[in-house]
Amino acid sequence: MKLVVLSRSQPYARVILRYLRDRRTPYPLFRSWLRRAGWLLGLSLAADLRLVEVDVETPLGAARELELPKQPLIVNILGAGEFLVQGILDVYPGAPLGFIATKRVEKGEDVSIKVLYERLPREWRDPAIIGDPMLATGGTLSYAIGRLKSAGADPIIVATVIAAPEGLERLEAEYGDSAIVYTLAVDERLNKEKFIVPGLGDAGDRSLGVEF
Repeated sequence: MKLVVLSRSQPYARVILRYLRDRRTPYPLFRSWLRRAGWLLGLSLAADLRLVEVDVETPLGAARELELPKQPLIVNILGAGEFLVQGILDVYPGAPLGFIATKRVEKGEDVSIKVLYERLPREWRDPAIIGDPMLATGGTLSYAIGRLKSAGADPIIVATVIAAPEGLERLEAEYGDSAIVYTLAVDERLNKEKFIVPGLGDAGDRSLGVEF
């Protein structure tokens, strides 16, 4: 599975992480930095979209540049994904949108997901981008990739802020031939509650400004 970690080559990725990780960042600013993370991810993942060269007439002559002939489907993992996806849409304003809402289900130390709602095309033969700030256990993203793969999406790109090794290993095992992951950082591990350490806490709660 192709994995691109932006903080290894993009210094601004670490500037974004500085504010998203900080527990003192108020939720309006947290949302703003999530959007900037989405913008940076959207720009970077263009390397894996199918771009074509086109001729352009300038006021003073001709030039040859790149164009995106097929707009990617952007899938919003509802909750914290909304603000990340807003940043991706700043890069691809003409992209169609899909939605998936899941709920975290805890049974002791076991954590799974329950799908509450989804709106995706039945068939989609073009690129798809899934926006979810945290790749922890990989449960929600595994479900989303599977649904998009069955619809024919190609390529399938995951755009996330922080990934855990455990979640990456799951996606590698299940969809190593189908998925591409772009993330700002890969952190140390999951704790027993299945949150990423050091991470940034619960991205959904922090972006909503409430605690459940």
